[in-house]
Amino acid sequence: MKKKLILLLLLQITSQIHAQESENLELNETVVETTRIPEIVKNSSSSVIVVSKETIESLAMSNPDMSVILGLAVPSIGLSSNTTSNRSQTMRGRQMLIMIDGIPQSTPLRNTDRDIRSISPFAIERIEVIEGASSLYGSGAIGGVVNFVTKKNNTDRLFNGETSIGITDARFKQGDHAFGYKLNQQFYGKVNKFDYLVNGGIVTTGRGVDGERKFISPRYGLSDVMAKSIMAKVGYNFSTNTRIEAMYNYFSSEQDTDLIAAEGKYLQSPRIGIVGEKDVRAVNEGTRYNHNAYVKFISKDIFKNTNLDLSLYTQNLYTIFDYRANNPRSPRWEETGGQAAIKAEKYGARLNFLSALNLSKDIKMSVLYGGDFMLDETSQPLVDGRLWVPKLKAYNSAVFLQTVTNFYHKFSLKAGVRYDNILVKVPNYKTIPTRANQEWVSIEGGNLSYEKPTFNTLLQYHVAKEFNPYVSFSQGFAIFDLGRVLRTANADVVSKIETDPVATTNYEVGFTSKIAKKINLKFAYYWSHSKLGSDLAAGDDGFWKVVRNPQLIQGLEVQADTKINKYVFVGGSYSYLEGKLKSEGSSTYDDYMSGLSIPAPKLTLFTTITPVDNFTVNLMYTHTQERNRFHPVLNNSGNLVYKEGEGKVSPIDLFNLSSNYKMNNMRISLGIENLFNKTYYTSSSMLMARNNEYARGNGRYYTLGFTVNY
Repeated sequence: MKKKLILLLLLQITSQIHAQESENLELNETVVETTRIPEIVKNSSSSVIVVSKETIESLAMSNPDMSVILGLAVPSIGLSSNTTSNRSQTMRGRQMLIMIDGIPQSTPLRNTDRDIRSISPFAIERIEVIEGASSLYGSGAIGGVVNFVTKKNNTDRLFNGETSIGITDARFKQGDHAFGYKLNQQFYGKVNKFDYLVNGGIVTTGRGVDGERKFISPRYGLSDVMAKSIMAKVGYNFSTNTRIEAMYNYFSSEQDTDLIAAEGKYLQSPRIGIVGEKDVRAVNEGTRYNHNAYVKFISKDIFKNTNLDLSLYTQNLYTIFDYRANNPRSPRWEETGGQAAIKAEKYGARLNFLSALNLSKDIKMSVLYGGDFMLDETSQPLVDGRLWVPKLKAYNSAVFLQTVTNFYHKFSLKAGVRYDNILVKVPNYKTIPTRANQEWVSIEGGNLSYEKPTFNTLLQYHVAKEFNPYVSFSQGFAIFDLGRVLRTANADVVSKIETDPVATTNYEVGFTSKIAKKINLKFAYYWSHSKLGSDLAAGDDGFWKVVRNPQLIQGLEVQADTKINKYVFVGGSYSYLEGKLKSEGSSTYDDYMSGLSIPAPKLTLFTTITPVDNFTVNLMYTHTQERNRFHPVLNNSGNLVYKEGEGKVSPIDLFNLSSNYKMNNMRISLGIENLFNKTYYTSSSMLMARNNEYARGNGRYYTLGFTVNY
């Protein structure tokens, strides 16, 4: 206990971890491109966050899972579920659009809930985050945008390389099989006008163990998982103004374990893993492959004061979920067991023109205009061949106009409009009945059309470094998992099924501040409402249903950091939000939104200590508060139980430690996840309120790494 109190005294000021940068490079000078008009972060005014490569590497020392890294690094994103699913990991209480170099990873026609875990952290240069509804990229960004920006060559040398190895263990004990390893190899360089970077790696985990050294349930689990990745990027500069670039990224993550799930009683005992034999019909779950590629042509001054950026991209994804044995009390798939999968393909093009207009000496404007097109094909088959969701085809097209105007170096005005048109083609199909003696229901397909203009505007006043207030308005919309609705449809015609998209309107006020040249402070208060909600609730047949009741979300975020002296840098962040909806027939927001959307308040504190040259220690403390908004209700058996998604979420306190020592071109690192080996249940397992998902988080894990550059 004394150790914890001493550590807490070191963590004195709230801030964002992504402010951890080297002494000669301030994060505020980073140019962010996810805003579509490249700009320096400190001038972006809205809630734009950049998670640097240094921060990613520091967090990955203790846990390389991208959902863990995002949950710790971004105040508005909930903590990881410690599973393969990011279903409840929302941004500001709503769905976020995940991208790799601008390529959408989300599958709105049938959501995989796996889009965060779509890339290796060792392939990422930085993560750019736009918090709050965004109309910049179209459907899916009702909570915000996360863009994983892949690495690229940044030297003029012919050949460079980096080799990293690491070992991970929970107990350093023979026979528990909790051992894992990491291998990553990178080559990069430049030959005349040609530059290249190739990165490949393997990350394996052993059996997951909690603080009491019990094996964690393998359901949707990260036990015995092997993740493989390859990323290649090449570019050719025709001139200083003209460049062509190509990127390919492959990622897979597959679980092959001898653990099976056992026990588990909500609020009493955890679901654990025991050594056993799984069903002979079950195949290994996980993302078998996720291919992303683009070809990009960039031309500066293609005509007067105008730059061109043309991208062609594709994505191909195949994910397999866990095997479900038949449950006689709640049967599915003709009273048989089965294993669902999702297959998705995307082909897209993005055309940007960026023009600079100097309206006068003191009024300067940047204008972005162009169009997006994407073909999205998604289906959900069972592994045995039966088709649960037919192949849906969505034709997405949009035109957009975005402007940024600076007045007298005092005011910045952003304004934009985007018009999206989405046509979804649904073929004739049949739904799989739950009972063996039932006929398959025939559904007549058809076309579903969505048209939506969305607007955004933001005004910032540059009073002084000490105070830069802003106010913003933005809209977003999303198709809310169409396949989930279609696969259990009772209507005979698609046009009779309620499929209206979710549209949100977001307002935000806040300010940024730099005090005494050393204290950075940021504050934001926001509120977001939608006429149609997107919460999920469990239906009587055991399948999730979409709750369309109107929603209102309000929240605030505070971030700060400061460099105390040349040895110590401290900071952290605090995020609070609450969401309510209108119950049936109500004219007011009188009921709370479930934990699937609204996370518990989160506090993050950190300190970075450099006691001697080339030696750095990072200590991070994460605290989530209680969220207990619901009461148990009587189930069919007459027992009081919580509804799924409405469970009681208790507080969590976790410490993570990472350190590294540099020697010339070598670096030795040590990461410790859950430093004090706390036994706890993940927020996701608590809010789900289901015996099968009531699982604990990781106990103490050690990761020792070695990196050499040449």
